[in-house]
Amino acid sequence: MKKYVSAIVYGGLDGIITTFAVVAGSVGGNVSNIVIIILGFSNLLADGFSMGAGAYLSATSDNNQSKSKALAAGIATFISFNVFGLIPLGAYLITNAFIHDKAIAFPIAFVIVGVSLALLGWVKANLSEQKVRTEILRTLSVGYVAAIVAYGVGILLNYYL
Repeated sequence: MKKYVSAIVYGGLDGIITTFAVVAGSVGGNVSNIVIIILGFSNLLADGFSMGAGAYLSATSDNNQSKSKALAAGIATFISFNVFGLIPLGAYLITNAFIHDKAIAFPIAFVIVGVSLALLGWVKANLSEQKVRTEILRTLSVGYVAAIVAYGVGILLNYYL
């Protein structure tokens, strides 16, 4: 397990950030929660597969890496991407099933994603022996800046198209 921690952290960060960016862009574009869920899951599975396959292909290019270890790294990346990528979608699944209030899903996702990014930043800091505060702030910044960019694109495309 320890051998694959970097693949898990990398997959998890990419999963939560890209999925939340898809959600934020969709919110900016003023689409329904059902469309957000569809786009989110499409991104989650396709991008998760791509990340896992990329990790596998990258590991097989290393002559010191066996195919079974490369496959394990790819699977770890795929699973981590999908587990963490589910976090922003969870708010939409729950509110769609129980609350039926479109406006509440994004703020819930925003907070849950922030807590999750902070935890991933903490893990990353401890693994890399970096300052915890710095890594948490960096991780939060990357996640939220990606979401802001996507949200802005959603607003612009919704306005001009």
